[in-house]
Amino acid sequence: MLNHCEKPMTLATLRKTIDRADAIGLATIVCADSIAEAKAVAQLRPNIVVPEPTELIGTGQASDLDYVMQSIDAVKSVDPDILVLQGAGISSGKHVYDVIYAGSDASGSSSGVVCAPDMLAMVDEMIAAAREAWDARHK
Repeated sequence: MLNHCEKPMTLATLRKTIDRADAIGLATIVCADSIAEAKAVAQLRPNIVVPEPTELIGTGQASDLDYVMQSIDAVKSVDPDILVLQGAGISSGKHVYDVIYAGSDASGSSSGVVCAPDMLAMVDEMIAAAREAWDARHK
């Protein structure tokens, strides 16, 4: 995972890192703090872009669906083969369902699982929500 808010990188460094990863067969997942940054990062052709506003990380408040859809469009307008993973504030199966149904290829959560009263139950809830949303979206 590159360019997480805890270890931001310049676009020049990201370009070199993505190129090197491609050369040795590693997938790249690159975080972006804004829609504009997501589009700029997509220009570097990583495998996955994670548009996640820094201010939402760890809050349990997910991005609103307008942001989700705009960030997906920004990435896919550059290259429709780049996967988009929505993170930042994902803390329930409903959050996962909403972002997958809105068009995200994936969702991720750290604190939403770690801080849950029953971590395994939360993982199960999120996996089930991802499957349900994917199936509903592709009917």
